[in-house]
Amino acid sequence: MGSFKIEDIKQNLIRSCKSFDAFHFLPYLLSPMVEIYFPNKIRFYRFLKYLLKTAEEGSQGALQLKIESGPSEEDEALLAYNFYDEVHKYPRINLQVKEMADRIFIDLKPF
Repeated sequence: MGSFKIEDIKQNLIRSCKSFDAFHFLPYLLSPMVEIYFPNKIRFYRFLKYLLKTAEEGSQGALQLKIESGPSEEDEALLAYNFYDEVHKYPRINLQVKEMADRIFIDLKPF
């Protein structure tokens, strides 16, 4: 496993979500620079695959990313990566991302 830049990790996460294909993100997920709030990275990956599959089935048109402030006012570095389709009011995919100097934290939100 190579060492990736934080920007590469973010871009490939976004690309995976927009294409509904978690497999492209797998090498980046396995990087020690990526931290998750799951028991392990394989479970995270399986849940990401499931979320992307259901988002693809329920979406209309291409997904657009809106990076919004996170749910916590205490942690301004925590951002919400919300992917909206062309029709629905609420995001089809919701991720929480926190960038740090030498790593990135990613969490999946089912709703």
